[in-house]
Parts: sequence; C-alpha cells; structure tokens
Amino acid sequence: MNPQSKSEENLLVIQPLPGIGDAIWHLPHLKALANSTPSGKVTLLTKSRSLAKQLLSETYFVKEVLYLSQENGDHFGILGPVNLGKFLTPFKFDQAWILHNSARYSIASWWARIPNRIGFGIGWQDAFLTSAHTLSKNDKRLTTIEKSKQLLRLNGIAIDDDKPALYFSETILKSAKRHLPEEKHLNIALAIGSSESRKQWGTENFIRLVEVLTNILKANIILVGGDEDAEMAVNICKHFENPRWIKQLINHPILEAAAVTKFCQVCIGNDTGILNVAAAAGTQAFGIFCGSRPLNPDPLITPIEASATQRGSVQSTVTPEMVIEELIAAGFTK
Repeated sequence: MNPQSKSEENLLVIQPLPGIGDAIWHLPHLKALANSTPSGKVTLLTKSRSLAKQLLSETYFVKEVLYLSQENGDHFGILGPVNLGKFLTPFKFDQAWILHNSARYSIASWWARIPNRIGFGIGWQDAFLTSAHTLSKNDKRLTTIEKSKQLLRLNGIAIDDDKPALYFSETILKSAKRHLPEEKHLNIALAIGSSESRKQWGTENFIRLVEVLTNILKANIILVGGDEDAEMAVNICKHFENPRWIKQLINHPILEAAAVTKFCQVCIGNDTGILNVAAAAGTQAFGIFCGSRPLNPDPLITPIEASATQRGSVQSTVTPEMVIEELIAAGFTK
C-alpha cells in the first residue's frame, strides 16, 4: 500500500525528542501529514517532557497524544521495542512516520503490525521500514527538523506552511487575559526559565533588562517560568518592590502560559521552550542565546547571540543593551 494513499486514516507520528521546542518545531510536519489523510488528523507518540498533551490539546489536526512510558511496559531498554510494539498494537495504525534516527521505533512499529512504516532509514532502522524513499547518507548531517522536511518531500507530502502555529480555545484565551497587568502599556513576557544552566542568562541580567525596559519603553512585565524559576521571579519582583506592572506566571499550565504570551507584544528570554511557544502563538520573540546556538529559524524569533559583534567590538556575553538595541531596531518604542 502506498504510504501517500488517501485511503488510510489511522496515522501515527513518532517524534521522541523531549523538549517543548521540539514539539513546536514539528507542528508543520504533523499538519502536513494530517492533510494527507481523509480524517485530517494524526496521533503523536512522544515523551512526556514535551508536555505535548497539554500543549496540543486544542490543535485540531492532532487526534491524540501518546507518551512513551518507562513505568507501564518500559518502552526503553533491551525489550523496549517489543514492549512499545505491544503498546501500539491495539491502536491498529495504518501508517507510522518515524521522525527520528533510532531503529527502536521502526522495530516497535513492525512488531505492532503497522503495514506502512516510513522513516529516515539511517542505519538499522531501514531494515524495518516499508517506504521506498528514505534519506541518503549525505542527509545524516542534517538537523532532525531538516531530516523530517526531507523525508516528507521524498514521499510526496507537501508542507504548505512551515511556520509553527499553536491553537487556543476561547476559554483559555479568556483565562489568559486575567493574568495581564491592568496598566495599558506595552506587555513584555520574559521567559526566565531554562532546561540547562549554560542557557540561563541569570537573575541579575534580567533585573538590569527590566530596569532598561521600564525606563525606555515603560513596559508591563510578565515573568514566565516553571516551578524551579519561582525564586528568580520573587527576587526580580523584590528588587522593584513588587510593583503592579510586574506579574508572575510561574508553573502555570503550558497552554495557558502560551495564551498569555499571545497577548504580549514581545517575548524575551532564554533559549527555552516558552520562547518557541510564544513565537508559535504569534508573538515577536527575542532569544538570548548565551550558551547555545539557534538551530531552527523562525521568522518571529530574533536570535541574540553571545560573541556577536556590536559596534565594532566583540561581546563575550549577551548584555541587556544588546537586547534593547534589537527591540528598537524592530520598531518597539514608547
């Protein structure tokens, strides 16, 4: 059966990368694959750290999100592919699109008797695939996103729009509005969290940035982060004596946090999931890449990198002044 056939409705996409950003970056691929089926929907298998169940709960082309589990059947380890195959069997998928290099997922799809198995075809994975079109040896150097685009192209799946976009219910949007400051000024979300210490810009830098933002742009500030960022948020607020124009949005449900960023004119933050979430919500974002490099270009994310040349000199780290210059260059003024 042709993997592009319109007769197949029950389509599984396996995307096991764990980050929130990974879930966002793959949205155009999920949408394109969903458009290739009569139902217009796909099921996604991913890791729980992606928070995809919450993040994509309003995304119309995602039928269901399944999580890889180490507790229920152990989908990892030596017997992982077999256990995962047993887990997938009752769903009776017609197709499995594997957007990852690992042979684990092609073996599991084979064990689950999924008739059409399409994947990168790198290494042992290829032995358990049915697709005629897989990636070449030269494609190994591509990023996962680039590999996914190439795989869809080779198999005749068109990506009409490669800009990730999140979807929200009216209920979530209404709830999100309640978290905004009452002052009618520019709303700026600060994504203060980070999954890795090397990507964390730090409390002092964010305090200095807020000082400049309030002086130059007279902005409202919304601090967005997880439970581990609560202390940083408290310290930032304390520095300014807990003003009304700073709101804390810490450890909120991810889709509600995304909806809050949708109502902000700007999101500034670390190389973290919320930065990508804000851009997918339609907000202009400025990423502080102090310990990493931008991997997947998004037209709504302006990367600000360490060691960037500023006015003829080399900066060893990203400074608040560099961020402000990018904001002004983008047209954000009082």
